[in-house]
Amino acid sequence: MSNFHLIRKQSSSAREAAYKSLKTNIILLHLKPGQVITEQQIAETLSVSRTPVREAFIKLAHEGLLETYPQKGTMVSLIDMERVEEARFMRRILEKEILRLACQQFPEELVFELRSNLALQEICLEEKNFLRLFELDEDFHRIIYRGCNKERIWDLVSQISADFKRIRVLKLSSSINVKEVVKQHQEILSTILKQETSRIDNLVEEHLHTRDSKLKSLYKLYPEYFKTGGDKESKSFF
Repeated sequence: MSNFHLIRKQSSSAREAAYKSLKTNIILLHLKPGQVITEQQIAETLSVSRTPVREAFIKLAHEGLLETYPQKGTMVSLIDMERVEEARFMRRILEKEILRLACQQFPEELVFELRSNLALQEICLEEKNFLRLFELDEDFHRIIYRGCNKERIWDLVSQISADFKRIRVLKLSSSINVKEVVKQHQEILSTILKQETSRIDNLVEEHLHTRDSKLKSLYKLYPEYFKTGGDKESKSFF
């Protein structure tokens, strides 16, 4: 599969490895929305049997990342803006509270990790390595949750945020709001260090908003990636 970049994830089982590899490739858009895939192709690419791949397909279908159609087979699901908004809504509420906790007390060793992460983000910005920037973005927020002893909540949030993540990958890879994203991360760290809780609401709203003209730009660039049914929610975005 020429457009499938093999990204292996270490795991205790072939099924979990297949699941994590497929999910990572879907989120990073190496497997594109609407792309047809087969168990045999994926099994050969990952050098595993079809059984763990079949089980991974079932799990990813349950999460809404794969869909199966008669006579068409299995395809990577289109980006559903209703799910994007659902994930954004949850993160918007949670991250305001997480940042308030971080402003009260945050481990010094994790402040160093955040600073190091931001330095790498700057390098990715200069080198236009937007997929690595996305990974650093994810790590940045995970570190903050960990510093507040809430990393398991981050893991739960991530479970339903796949479409939201795909939107962010699209934005970054299309050079949309890239500098703003890095600047917002710098402001988030500054807010934690200075314990400026009064800035939190505006910072989170700015960082996690999705209803903007940039989404229309994305849709014009990649209309085939989006689910655009006749429902009100889809029309409200485009």
